[in-house]
Amino acid sequence: MFEIGNTLREARVRRSLTLQQVEEDTKIRVKYLQAMEHEEWEVMPGATYVKGFLRTYATYLALDPDVIIDEYRSRGVEPPAELDEPFGGSSVIGKPRSHRGRNTIVFVAVICLLVLGVIYVLGMGSDGDAEPPTKPDALGITSPSASPSASPSPKATPTVKPGLRDVVNIAAVDGDCWVQIRRDDENGAVLFSGTLKKGDRKSFKGDVLWVRMGNPSVVRLTIEGSKAKAIEGVDPVDVIVKNGKLERQG
Repeated sequence: MFEIGNTLREARVRRSLTLQQVEEDTKIRVKYLQAMEHEEWEVMPGATYVKGFLRTYATYLALDPDVIIDEYRSRGVEPPAELDEPFGGSSVIGKPRSHRGRNTIVFVAVICLLVLGVIYVLGMGSDGDAEPPTKPDALGITSPSASPSASPSPKATPTVKPGLRDVVNIAAVDGDCWVQIRRDDENGAVLFSGTLKKGDRKSFKGDVLWVRMGNPSVVRLTIEGSKAKAIEGVDPVDVIVKNGKLERQG
């Protein structure tokens, strides 16, 4: 058997530590440090605290805490129930489990009340069964269809098969027609010039094609695989085919 108090005190003195320094580092009040060094267990707040304090203090002084606690237990000393808050600040061993449990319950209850309050405020003025208690606009959520700044969904761009890109097909379906095809414009290189007999069909490829038709009403154009709108009339017409579109010039 050895003296717990003398062991703690001598270890503290060897380290040139004051009780105030120990209190600041361990957050154990000076009066409890003194009580442990004098083995005045009746001053201590409770058995749980005594064991925790002894472990903290012994560890802090580089002593074996298990040896200190075993010696304390062997004496069968039980201090009175908790008297007051034993710490000088935030303890390294924490508050008793019962305190932590009560604090957790209070915290959860406060959070629940706050959530219910928010739901009540957001649901005020709603029409019972007609609408949900929390309106989307109350949360700052605006329906895309109701937003004045919402942009319409872009239309899907028709997919052109690679082999038909910039390809123009000219067919004389209702009669003979004189046709001239030039690259870029009316002054561009001539790709074809002549009469297409009824039933004849020719294909041309180019980024921009200039087409002159003597009798457009008998001709049908197919641009990048899609049929172009028929041109009415028997008078000569000039058109430009560019970016898959037909632009009439006269």
